[in-house]
Amino acid sequence: MKKILDNKIDFTKYKTLQLLSSILLILWIINPILTYFFKPILGYSIYYYYSELIYLLGIFGIFIFIYLITYKKIEIKNKTPYILISILVIIGIISTIFANDFNLSLFGESYRREGLLVYIMYIGIIFLATIIKDKKYINYIIKIMIFSSIILSILPLFNSDFTYFNLKNIFHNSNHYGYYLLINMMLSSFMIIKEKKHKKIIYIIAYIFLTYMLVKNNTFGCFLSAIITFICSLIIAIKNKYKVKYILLIILIFILTATLTSHFDIRIGERKNYENKSIVLKNLKVFYKDVNSSIKQDENSNKVGSGRGYLWKLSIKYTLKHPLIGGGMECLKNYYKDYTEIDRPHNIILQVSSFIGIPGAITYISLILYLAIVNLKKLKDDDLNIAIYFTAMAYFISSMFGNSMYYTSPYFMILLGFLIRMQEESR
Repeated sequence: MKKILDNKIDFTKYKTLQLLSSILLILWIINPILTYFFKPILGYSIYYYYSELIYLLGIFGIFIFIYLITYKKIEIKNKTPYILISILVIIGIISTIFANDFNLSLFGESYRREGLLVYIMYIGIIFLATIIKDKKYINYIIKIMIFSSIILSILPLFNSDFTYFNLKNIFHNSNHYGYYLLINMMLSSFMIIKEKKHKKIIYIIAYIFLTYMLVKNNTFGCFLSAIITFICSLIIAIKNKYKVKYILLIILIFILTATLTSHFDIRIGERKNYENKSIVLKNLKVFYKDVNSSIKQDENSNKVGSGRGYLWKLSIKYTLKHPLIGGGMECLKNYYKDYTEIDRPHNIILQVSSFIGIPGAITYISLILYLAIVNLKKLKDDDLNIAIYFTAMAYFISSMFGNSMYYTSPYFMILLGFLIRMQEESR
């Protein structure tokens, strides 16, 4: 049977499967632009195509990966990430079987669409990214991701006299758009390090524009995660004595762009009115008050992070009621409905622990920490590694203040796949 397949199907060659994986990921990356143009025609039904695309990518990813392992066309040098991912799947299945609401846990609900089946598809997307060994393809994927986000961000500007009032774009929520902008802003910033001569200018312009969009979007969790990531990148660069001047340049551009964006409209020289002045300073002031309230545990502590403090407390109580396997995917909303209209804790660790229990959360953290620690030594090997590593870090930090979502989570899965591939690179 194997001989027949090998003789008759050309795409069993590893190079072809690499190309197929790249094309599938690129299809996902350009989908938001297609959504922008077709949404006026198809309305919210367009988002069903997102779900279908996730299943397409996930099934292909799982099938291709199993094929490569079965026929020994790929060598896994380090099995640790795959073991941790397998443990997460097993815990997720057990949690769903014993969930408070089996159907909800398995299929998710119409808004989030993140039941167990979709999380398994996410793993397929991770596999698609791990399959791609050729840096040429990874480079193309990163560049298409950046410039697709620029095109998507520019399009609404033509509908508003180049003043930007649409803080959601094609997304359901401005925060979701913020996660998308954060990923591409971070990628563009570190691509400045990788590219040479005139191409640096292109990525500097892209970085400035996406930073502008992120500040205007006003998702403070994403802005804060960018600051933390840049500080971490500078510390790592200084410690390892490489790329320090470029990291400093990136940080300087970020500070200047954020400051100017906070005080001026996109139309050159037009000062914001007093009420809208200084987005960044206003958010930093609120953040400072929130930190104080959390430390003092005063009457405002439940309002921390636009009410996130209260959601976190509730999710911790829920997790302690279901410590071993959680209450099932998305089943936290059934507990929340007696206290709030929100359905998620806005913190990925608390989300995972409430879904699949404390062991599941520990496994998820272990996967992220493992990839973060092991790949530190890989940053010197390739400047593209730097862009992938710190962008993944920024998204993960932002997830401490936000939710996963079916049309943004796959971007993080792609980055995780690249990180797994990175740690398998020859030393």
